[in-house]
Amino acid sequence: MNVMRLKRQGITHILNAAEGNSFMHVNTNAEFYAGTSITYHGVAASDTDHFDISVYFEEGAEFIEKALACKNGKGKVYVHCREGYSRAPTLVIAFLMLRQGMSVHTALATVRHKREIGPNDGFLRQLCRLNQRLGADGKIWNK
Repeated sequence: MNVMRLKRQGITHILNAAEGNSFMHVNTNAEFYAGTSITYHGVAASDTDHFDISVYFEEGAEFIEKALACKNGKGKVYVHCREGYSRAPTLVIAFLMLRQGMSVHTALATVRHKREIGPNDGFLRQLCRLNQRLGADGKIWNK
């Protein structure tokens, strides 16, 4: 929520994987970043086993891909949720699978190499289903 710090870090885009105003969400939206030159996208995901975050996999991947491509490939996207432990990593893992051709195992290991994460069991099941679908379609090339 510290716009000056985000700008100093070179952040051009923000993907809030916990948009909303309850305790378990982060109360920012496009209006919060209006006039800052930061492009915002929010996903109102809940960190529960039964929440279907998979409906946001493609839209999240598309947003991240476009963010990274902006400024001649120098775009920087900050993907976050409340704790940075379950929702945000799940969307980053889905991006790596959908756009970088990684298997779920490789994508999880890649993110875990950078930070401690723990997508909830329901999110992990949804990522595994995505892995099965991508594998069946021949869209996993970075195993």
